[in-house]
Amino acid sequence: MARPSLQKFVDRAQEYCWDESHGYSQSQDGMGHPGFDCSGFIGRCLYEAGFNYPSTHVGTMYMKTRLQTAGFNILYPTSLSNAMSSIKPGDIVVMNHLDWTGGHAFIYMENVYGYTTTLSGYSTNYPNTKGNCSKARIEAADVRSWNVSLRDDPNPNTGACTEVFVHNFDWNYCFSGYSFTSSNDEIYFARWPKGFKDDDLLLWKRIRDIQFKRKFNVV
Repeated sequence: MARPSLQKFVDRAQEYCWDESHGYSQSQDGMGHPGFDCSGFIGRCLYEAGFNYPSTHVGTMYMKTRLQTAGFNILYPTSLSNAMSSIKPGDIVVMNHLDWTGGHAFIYMENVYGYTTTLSGYSTNYPNTKGNCSKARIEAADVRSWNVSLRDDPNPNTGACTEVFVHNFDWNYCFSGYSFTSSNDEIYFARWPKGFKDDDLLLWKRIRDIQFKRKFNVV
């Protein structure tokens, strides 16, 4: 297996975001064949970026042990303000209701190309304004659209009404429905201790943006 690379991990995730052959699905294996769910999306990107992470599906309730085995550090924010001050680009954010009623996971990134409109809840027609997102979520989520006829890019290959996409980050919406202090909830950041090879993330972002736009004809 190739040497693990956080840069390759984020690159791969963004590539999937602009590849409309993949949609959101929990009814398939969740690993992008062709539909992803939130944890399957992260898992496949980790595996393809060389991390010691399973090539098979791992749900959000089981991600922590697998991420630790892969070499990630686990950090527990104690409040929204603590989360805001401590999160770093490339962190994997995982949230679980420990009574098994729900969970979600996404990648936090900064200065990347994506949908710039702030996501504030379930949307039937997510705006297609694109540009630089100073803070962004990269995720497979069922919040992009519920009606395929209203989407700006319906997915003919999967029939999915929802999306794998990168979009502007909203702190208030981010942890909606989850508590930092409830014994029933778990919120953590999984952080790759080696970080990015290139400290100049802005330069890396500009190079990546040009490549993504050319490859996927994103305007």
